[in-house]
Amino acid sequence: MAFLDDKNPREGSGTTLWGGSVSVLSVAKRWWMLACTVLCSAAFGQLPAHQWGEQAPNFLLKDQVDQNIRLHQFKDAQVLVLVFSHYACPAHPLYQPKIKALEPLWQRLQGQALWIFPHSLNPSMLPYAEAVLAQDLRGETFAAYGIRKIPHIVVIKKSAAPHPKRRCSTKHRSTWKICYSGAVDADPENPSSPMRADLAEALRDLEYSDYVRIPKTNLHGCPYPYTP
Repeated sequence: MAFLDDKNPREGSGTTLWGGSVSVLSVAKRWWMLACTVLCSAAFGQLPAHQWGEQAPNFLLKDQVDQNIRLHQFKDAQVLVLVFSHYACPAHPLYQPKIKALEPLWQRLQGQALWIFPHSLNPSMLPYAEAVLAQDLRGETFAAYGIRKIPHIVVIKKSAAPHPKRRCSTKHRSTWKICYSGAVDADPENPSSPMRADLAEALRDLEYSDYVRIPKTNLHGCPYPYTP
């Protein structure tokens, strides 16, 4: 195999494997580089389940009255806007009305929004009357979606088309695919940041095609886990 060939003269004089063709140092080096890549990807939240085009992880959450909320229960929805946030995060009230204003966009997609919090809920937290709230007290869903900063928006769409990764076709409505992962828009507290409507643009893209032109954007807000 080509990747086993090692032509570095500084490594060729050590202990070898496979009949002397590959040095132990070379093999160890390659494994070390692979391990570093995996660890670095996890550190930056680039987990496999968090990549656009990948199948969305299932979840088991609780609502305000301690009833289960599972992904497969959203049978009539074609799009889900998952809003990972924390009620005490200073960025939460800044983005709450912006997300509410986008409701007509996801409704045209037969969509629904699900607000997911890592703490217990109460009725005063409802961003609007039709909102669906869920609590993830163990943080399992936050971890499955690679949440490292909040608010974090993940848009998923029913699909069964595995390739290319950025395709979110609904020809077969059996699985959910991640179509967008990122912020609502540009940082409102940074006047120098370019004003973008990231979530709105993603929803508009899904309205007219199976592709999201910018499927991942930078986040700003509070680190997760967040302690008020």
